[in-house]
Amino acid sequence: MEYAEFDAERRRIVHAWGRSITDPEVLAQAVDRLREQAPTVNGETERAKAIRYLTVMDDLVLAARTPESVPVQQASDVMLQASRLEGTPAERRARAEAGIEEISRIAYAAPTVGERDAALEMNGLLMSIIDMLDGGELWEP
Repeated sequence: MEYAEFDAERRRIVHAWGRSITDPEVLAQAVDRLREQAPTVNGETERAKAIRYLTVMDDLVLAARTPESVPVQQASDVMLQASRLEGTPAERRARAEAGIEEISRIAYAAPTVGERDAALEMNGLLMSIIDMLDGGELWEP
């Protein structure tokens, strides 16, 4: 499989989340299907990139499965907005950085430790996006 095909499917899933895919388990199934495709991507560098993106997709599934509360929902909304694929790499990076700051602000104002931690976990996705845009290894919590 060509990386472009893998990436097109990944983008389709990300764009569908919250629109045509609203159930976290359906999202998880779509990511699992994508996971099955990753080892078939041609080229070692492209395959490694596809596998790194799976970590980002796993973060998206984790965020989707997180129990909803007002702070967690606000953080989720920020994460979805900050992880949009539109724009140049510099614009995407700036958006992700701003999202991290906003999610942190929301998290530290949350009324419970669980809500704070759930909101902060969403920063992992944005940190992974920044790392990918920078061409580095994925950040791991």
